[in-house]
Parts: sequence; structure tokens; C-alpha cells
Amino acid sequence: MSHLLPAFVLMTMAVAIHLFGGLVVVMHLRGQVDGQTRRPLLHALRLVVELFAALLLLHLTQVLLWALLYWWQIGWDLNTAVYFSTTTYATIGYGDVVPPPEWRLVAVLEGLTGVLMLGWSSAMVFAVVTRLFDPRNSKGE
Repeated sequence: MSHLLPAFVLMTMAVAIHLFGGLVVVMHLRGQVDGQTRRPLLHALRLVVELFAALLLLHLTQVLLWALLYWWQIGWDLNTAVYFSTTTYATIGYGDVVPPPEWRLVAVLEGLTGVLMLGWSSAMVFAVVTRLFDPRNSKGE
């Protein structure tokens, strides 16, 4: 059970990364959503690509933190730790790399964290895309 403390710390860090990183992204996009452009569809597409890239970077940062925990505590090489962390965070779970029994609950907590963070990102994408393509947001009204 002593392995769960670092997992809860990483869960808290994941929320903080997503909260503050997401705020920076949204503040950046907010200023650009209402920006006038001669090509609104290309402008919207660029903003959505920026959003996806920023969210992917936030998720990869979180995956790397979990991987560093596995590398440091379990002793896996970094490649194996990143691979395991990625498949666990994304809840793919191939099962070809399995942590020692005392670390399995940590992996479960990473999976739960990944589900929540990925869901949070989905909500952000939905909100931004809705704002970009809502006809009530056109300049004619």
C-alpha cells in the first residue's frame, strides 16, 4: 500500500497539469476564436489543430511522469516504462508488460486518471468546436 502515495501525488499532478495547461490553451484560443479572418474555415481548422496538439502535449507530459515513476521504482528501462504507461493511461492494456503485484494498484490508478483526463480533453474539444461552428457566433448577428 505504500506504493499508492506516489500514485495519488501523480494523480494530483495530472489534474494540476490539465487544469493549468488547459486554462492556458483556452485563454490562447479564446482570443483567436473571435478574431476576424478572411478564411473562417481555415482559421477554425488551424485552431482545432492547435487545440489537439496542445492537449496531446499535456497528456504526453502526464504519461511521462507516470513512466518516470515506473522507471525509478520498478527499475524498467525508460522505453518499457513509457510503453507501459502509455497503454495504461489510454486504458489499452495489452498485457505484454505487467508490473510486479505490489504496483498493480498504481497502474489501475493511472488508468483511472487517464480516463478522466481524456474525458476532460474531449469536453474541451467539444466546447471549442461548438463555439467555432455555432452559427449564432457569426459576425452578422
